[in-house]
Amino acid sequence: METVGHSRAVNALKRGLKEGRPSHAYLIAGPAHVGKMTLARDLARMVNCASADPPCAECRQCGRISQGLHADVRVVGPGYGGDEAARSRPSIGIDDVRALEREANLKPFEGRSRVFIIEAAERLTPEAANALLKTLEEPPEQVALILLASEPSVLPLTVVSRCRQIELRPLPPEQVAEALRSRGGADPSRVEETARLSGGRLGWALRALEEPDMVDGRSERVEGVREVMSGTLEKRFAYAGGLAARFPNDQDSVAQELELWRSWLRDVLLVKEGREDLAVSLSMMDALRSTASTLSSGRIVGALHAVGEALDMLRLNVNPRLALEQLMLRLPRP
Repeated sequence: METVGHSRAVNALKRGLKEGRPSHAYLIAGPAHVGKMTLARDLARMVNCASADPPCAECRQCGRISQGLHADVRVVGPGYGGDEAARSRPSIGIDDVRALEREANLKPFEGRSRVFIIEAAERLTPEAANALLKTLEEPPEQVALILLASEPSVLPLTVVSRCRQIELRPLPPEQVAEALRSRGGADPSRVEETARLSGGRLGWALRALEEPDMVDGRSERVEGVREVMSGTLEKRFAYAGGLAARFPNDQDSVAQELELWRSWLRDVLLVKEGREDLAVSLSMMDALRSTASTLSSGRIVGALHAVGEALDMLRLNVNPRLALEQLMLRLPRP
């Protein structure tokens, strides 16, 4: 198994296959980079492995799936496709599902089962989701559909109800750190902070070790947050205006910025309450202590509530400039 942790999900899948009651469709849900694709590929190896105890990771079937070469295992979704136009599409359209259906009706070419992994299934267009229902309701033999979703609530209930649901939750920071150390070559001083910053998402942590700018860049952005928080009201409104201008074309990045505020304030509160051991921004501990010394716990909690309410308002399509300027007014000044 390449999946790290998530023992409950792994054991349930193995037990179902061993008892001869696999599902024809699975919905694996969880935060981005938490391990959904890894578990999906492990499941593809399970149903095609030639060993008595699948997945063995040694037989030809497992090897070809691991290398992404297996003819019967295909990933459908944004970023995947036969040409550049298909890979650049932000959604999964009806043509993608129709192509999947045509392939699903073919016999497996080199393994026992055809496996279709639908990445970011919440991006299925309404027409594509309706078209997929036919395959979910009347699945061909020797076919497994695996839907991956970070936001399963967006999927139609008709689709969700026809899948066996598997929820992956963030791993404990200690387990992430252990997995990072097992890879070897990682700077010990970075492992602990990367594990904490990952929020239990091993995929994010592995990428962050390969691309140190992900952590270093976060520190720079947090420093920008501190400057805004201690700045004048004019500076705060200018910052809010910049975020509001970005919002129509890049909602995700604005949400991530506010999540950065929430993470920073949470760390400040932990330091204020004497729980530095739980903070994630380890390399900025001096700055955390400095900010915590100037604010009461009540004001920090109030700021956390303000950020959460701003995120809620943006999700409800409240005017972004209004929501963000209100947030700037409610944030305390150290």
